[in-house]
Amino acid sequence: MNQHHRCLICLGSNHNGVAHLKSAEQELEKISSGIHWGNAVETAAEDTASSGSYLNRAALMNTTLNKEKLIEEFKKIESRHGRTATGKQQGIVPLDIDLLTYDDEIVKPADLKKSYVQQALQSVVQ
Repeated sequence: MNQHHRCLICLGSNHNGVAHLKSAEQELEKISSGIHWGNAVETAAEDTASSGSYLNRAALMNTTLNKEKLIEEFKKIESRHGRTATGKQQGIVPLDIDLLTYDDEIVKPADLKKSYVQQALQSVVQ
């Protein structure tokens, strides 16, 4: 029997955000055994080469994937949405998916403190 893991994630996009987030949400639901989405929020770029605003959305998800496989799946989804190292250097982020927590492990403690993540997390029931 597969063990279920509870994860907190945050998605972001500063390029065609509505379309990229909607498509990514559909893909993420395929690798989740249950997902609760918070509201999408528009936030200013923070600590990046990007300018303008981002569309962010957080979720609480359950998955049977181990942490490494889950992150690998996130990277594949980002790639399918056009995310590249060159684009990121130019401030173009079609899709970013961050694993914030995995069960009781805080994976990205610095990200949890960022204001855009805090704003996105406000509507996610934990």
